[in-house]
Amino acid sequence: MQRPYFHSGQGMIEFLIITPVLLLLVFGALQFALMYQAKTALNYATFEAARAGALSNARTSIIENTFARGMAPVYTHDDTVDEVEQARERVRRDIMNGLVIFEMINPDINAFNDFGFDLYDDGNIYIPNDNLMYRPVNTGSTSGLTVQDANLLKLHITYCYPLYVPFVNQFIIRLMKNVPNADEPWNAGIPLSGTSNETCLKSRSPDDDRWMDTLKPDVQARFPLHAQAIVRMQSPAIQPPSAGMGSGPSIIWTGGTF
Repeated sequence: MQRPYFHSGQGMIEFLIITPVLLLLVFGALQFALMYQAKTALNYATFEAARAGALSNARTSIIENTFARGMAPVYTHDDTVDEVEQARERVRRDIMNGLVIFEMINPDINAFNDFGFDLYDDGNIYIPNDNLMYRPVNTGSTSGLTVQDANLLKLHITYCYPLYVPFVNQFIIRLMKNVPNADEPWNAGIPLSGTSNETCLKSRSPDDDRWMDTLKPDVQARFPLHAQAIVRMQSPAIQPPSAGMGSGPSIIWTGGTF
């Protein structure tokens, strides 16, 4: 009687096929769990920054310091004072390296042009915050807002979050670098120049010359996380210097003004 014929190596082939997929799923779940934790902290830190800004004339330095304090738990692994200080300093370094982009959506430049004046004779432009109930409700000629609307502080903060999980981090970054953009929504391409996404996705990868112009030599590609918060001003908003990215009326800054 002839013995049945068996094919050898079938298990190895199946293993080689399923292993990359399994690793992508497991590592991807871990990476997105870390990203969700960071996004939760970012939401809280953005709200805290907006609340602190509302109490302190929307000063950029106060907003930055409060944001650094709010994001510190992402990098804190125990309850020692040194650990907390190191975590806060790490976020401050990210701010100084341009990896946190602050945008004051409201009040914007147009609102300061319509309602701002030298309230305290100190050379700074403020939007008045007192007696809003009795102030006129006429809209400004350039902003289209009332002075009451101009006293709502709205912040949009982008944090360039580092991806830690191997294999998945490069996979996500390469996907992000080749998503459709506003110029060519039907095609894959580089994120629009001057946007916060481009700032986060700049990489020093030697096989991608398009992304060699990094902000700092030690900066690697990161994933952009976004959060917004809006609160009512409790003090007169002071006009900060507008700089950085964008061509709209929003006040955008990066690099730190500590």
